[in-house]
Amino acid sequence: MDKVVKEQQVVVNEDFAHFFAKNNAERLIIDGIIADNPMRITPYLKTLILKYESIRKQFLPSPLEAITYGSTTPFEEGKKTSQVYGLERLYRDRVLLTPHFDCPAYCRFCYKKSRVMRNRKSMSYDDIDQAIGEIRKMEDVRGALITGGDPFMDTKKLFYLLDRLVALSNISEIRIGTRMLLNSPHVFTDELCDQLADYIRPDFTDPNKSKYLAINVHFNHPDELQPEVLQACHKLTSRGITLRNQTVLLKGINDNTKTMKHLFQLLLRNNIIVYYMNHCMPVAGSDHLRTSVQKGLDIYKDLCTESSCSIPHYVYAPSGGKVHVGPDSTFEYSEINGMKVIKVDMLYKAEEFRKLTKKDLPLHHGETEDGFIKGVYIDGKD
Repeated sequence: MDKVVKEQQVVVNEDFAHFFAKNNAERLIIDGIIADNPMRITPYLKTLILKYESIRKQFLPSPLEAITYGSTTPFEEGKKTSQVYGLERLYRDRVLLTPHFDCPAYCRFCYKKSRVMRNRKSMSYDDIDQAIGEIRKMEDVRGALITGGDPFMDTKKLFYLLDRLVALSNISEIRIGTRMLLNSPHVFTDELCDQLADYIRPDFTDPNKSKYLAINVHFNHPDELQPEVLQACHKLTSRGITLRNQTVLLKGINDNTKTMKHLFQLLLRNNIIVYYMNHCMPVAGSDHLRTSVQKGLDIYKDLCTESSCSIPHYVYAPSGGKVHVGPDSTFEYSEINGMKVIKVDMLYKAEEFRKLTKKDLPLHHGETEDGFIKGVYIDGKD
């Protein structure tokens, strides 16, 4: 474990972990919850949690997590699509790499609870070399998403991976997913940002050969956009690095038009692209944070009256791929084991899913007459 990782971890005292417990019975419930899904915050996050309920609800365990229909592995169908550890391919044109399977802070609604919070080992340098060898053979792949855990917990390994990806002739688009701009903004030093900017390599004579680096960031509430956070973001954008924000719709935190509109306006004013508004996935323990998809659509319709620059893609994600919601979307509902689900004909071909993932369609999913995936998605409650 490198120096950066050690600096980001903090052992939270018992009283802080039980912040949402109203009595001893709820304290015991939380003890059971964090035994399975541990709690972790950074020193910087602790200062924000003490001030803002919107941030507390995202990182501190609630006794309500014990009431759940969710899974620890939603949207994880692609995780075993390669023999190389840490390499996945669910879509035709891009791959996903996870060099580091841990985070400095644990979001309670994280859909990767089967990866983080479980002491999963990181990719070795040999794993990375093998992954690069595999990606080189994938002619249809042009993009790579480096995700986690959080890749910035091991910057030495991250830059090792970036050096090899940018050298591949078929890879022109590289994205890094992180939430460290919120939980550890001081990590983004001038030196680190300069090094990242070096991977933006335009070719003005032949733009087909240009190389592109962007960072997918994650902010859910205006309270998160503190001075230190925005300064860290500016260090990246001022060097030409594109930041795209992915917001998760969370009950009691940002599930209203006023909050979402304010968040997106602040992001735009600070040179951060409003990218996705994701419906909270049906991950174990997140039921109390999940609205209905219709609630998200109602908010989205309100946002559509704003400038187009502040309108994100609103999506929900059954196993097998994202589904985009438009202002004129309607939903077909059904019920599975007492759970209300949305039935949807997806944009992804069933045969291509089988080819890429080397497995059959996910549970409760089927195939339409014209060969597309017919999926189901567990809806939330308002």
